[in-house]
Amino acid sequence: MSNRAAEAGEKATWMRYSLMELAARRDDVIPLGLGDPDLATPAEIIEGAARRMSNPVSTLPIRGLPELRQRLARRYRHEKGMEVDSERQILVTNGGQEALFLTLLALVDPGDGVAMADPRYSSYDQAVGAAGGRIVEIPTGRDCRFELDAAALREGVGDAKLLVLVNPNNPTSSLIDPAGVREIAAVAQERDLIVVADEIYDDLVYDDREVLSMAACDGMSSRTVTLSGFSKSYAMTGFRVGYLIGEPDFIDAVTVIKQVVSGPCPLFSQYAALAALQLSHDTRSAFRRRYDRRRRVILQGLDSHGIPYGDVGGGLFVWADVSMYGLPADEFCLRLLQDTGVLIFPGLSFGERWQYFVRISFLAPEAKIRVAMDRLATFVATLPAGSR
Repeated sequence: MSNRAAEAGEKATWMRYSLMELAARRDDVIPLGLGDPDLATPAEIIEGAARRMSNPVSTLPIRGLPELRQRLARRYRHEKGMEVDSERQILVTNGGQEALFLTLLALVDPGDGVAMADPRYSSYDQAVGAAGGRIVEIPTGRDCRFELDAAALREGVGDAKLLVLVNPNNPTSSLIDPAGVREIAAVAQERDLIVVADEIYDDLVYDDREVLSMAACDGMSSRTVTLSGFSKSYAMTGFRVGYLIGEPDFIDAVTVIKQVVSGPCPLFSQYAALAALQLSHDTRSAFRRRYDRRRRVILQGLDSHGIPYGDVGGGLFVWADVSMYGLPADEFCLRLLQDTGVLIFPGLSFGERWQYFVRISFLAPEAKIRVAMDRLATFVATLPAGSR
């Protein structure tokens, strides 16, 4: 990573935490910054975990409860058409964050290039840096869709060893459709890329669109590591349950790292994940409908002011361009918080080119989001509109 990019990342981190500290001092804040679901974890999940804890297993494998891995393999077979060996190809992790760090520590040698879309989820910067790798940015944003496409990947990938594909994306919520995923898969095979497919948001897709798992593409199962978890789909952020799916030799290597770093995922959390996979009434579609209503409120609010934004095909965010107001995003976010109590994050948190973009999450009750859009309207009315 360049010194300029590192400095921009440090500034963005400082600004993000400064905004959160300022927000913590107010009692009227509507937080639309962080990506942690605000919905309650379904009671059946908590009750199921507690019931199992009354007679817990005596030994806990590093790779996770066999029954949990079997249930995950069954879901991938039924929902994604993927055959996964639960014994040899799945590792349960302490959340998605650990999963991504373990993956890059296992796959990246010092100096290796890791290609990813720009803008991007900032934790990958830290994980690539920890492994001694370097980020290869693949530009997005054509037609304001922010989808990684095969042509841009082919042109910009250079000598990268890995491709990180987050679909649906964070921060942009762009969604690469199945045809686009297959085209990217073809480039990955052409350039001999390992693909880390972060699919943590794949249950949250809108407007009847579909998401295709990279590992389900022809020829990709042997070169894809799939990363996901329970936090977004089931509002289980605090339980810290993620997982990796990959080839047996990769899972073997990552298991060795996990054994010395953290040990197995806590038993109660794994029981909760198992309960989620066995819900009598799957809550994922109900959650998705609630998020979709919130998404529409935000998009309508932005449309009313002519504020451009990326295509929100999935995920939990809106990626909006506030350059028409002539303020860098960090100043826009600071003044919005100070003047109205609405917390959103500046785009520099997700790449150095995005100083006029903001990320808005729809992780607050719909009524509060409507209030936030009213406050935003009051705020932007005080700003001189016009191109920077």
